[in-house]
Amino acid sequence: MSVEKLPFKMPSFDVTGKTAVVTGGTKGIGYGIAVTLAYFGANIVITSRHQDECDKVASEIEEMGVKAIGIQTDVQHREEVEALIEKTVEHFGSIDILVNNAGMAVTKFAVDITEEDYDKVMSSNLKSVYFGCQAAAKKMIEQGRGGSIINVASIGGIKGSNALSTYGASKAAVINLTKDFAIEWGRYNIRVNAVCPGYVITAMNMEQLNDASYVKRTLKSIPLKRFGEVSEVASVVAFLASDASSIMTGEYVVADMGATLE
Repeated sequence: MSVEKLPFKMPSFDVTGKTAVVTGGTKGIGYGIAVTLAYFGANIVITSRHQDECDKVASEIEEMGVKAIGIQTDVQHREEVEALIEKTVEHFGSIDILVNNAGMAVTKFAVDITEEDYDKVMSSNLKSVYFGCQAAAKKMIEQGRGGSIINVASIGGIKGSNALSTYGASKAAVINLTKDFAIEWGRYNIRVNAVCPGYVITAMNMEQLNDASYVKRTLKSIPLKRFGEVSEVASVVAFLASDASSIMTGEYVVADMGATLE
């Protein structure tokens, strides 16, 4: 069958000409997401708490042939998140894709968690997502052509973890918010989905991954018997950002090599 005679339009990851904001986009999974969306044609807004790091990554991405800027943002503060979205629209004229990736964890047993620990994790992982989605959705509604919001949650939000109670609670809330926002904004053709990565190799967890006993113990619970790669999570986000996933909203995609199956 020739392409001209195909019975329907084939799925595409192409996001050429769209503007994507990626929070926490200078390292790890966020960096991979930013580069992948740029590869598929999006103009990219990079954020972190350090402007020099934002500028460095933006420069790398522009070498790929798309436009990119870095905007220093502390996502724990609502006013900075709102300013990020405003500056994005001022610079590029629109916002079409938001990836809420920035976040953190405090590894402590629940009896040792302080109020400061709790507030820091919830502000970074939950408050930032709530008001980031809100600010982006307002602009997308004004623009009148829909959009795609992807929240990076975690398998910690769908299963229990040891010494990660605040992190798990925040990510479980992100999954629920994803569903709530999808219901509210579906009428505006704004899709809201989440991805829940499992154990993924990044610079942040290299210390653990250099511990042979930790690796052996962890791999026992993973059916595929390996850790994930940043590029694999980024490809899921690219799918959710593109029209290839146009039928999906309010969903969370578990990308964990099967770790939550047992």
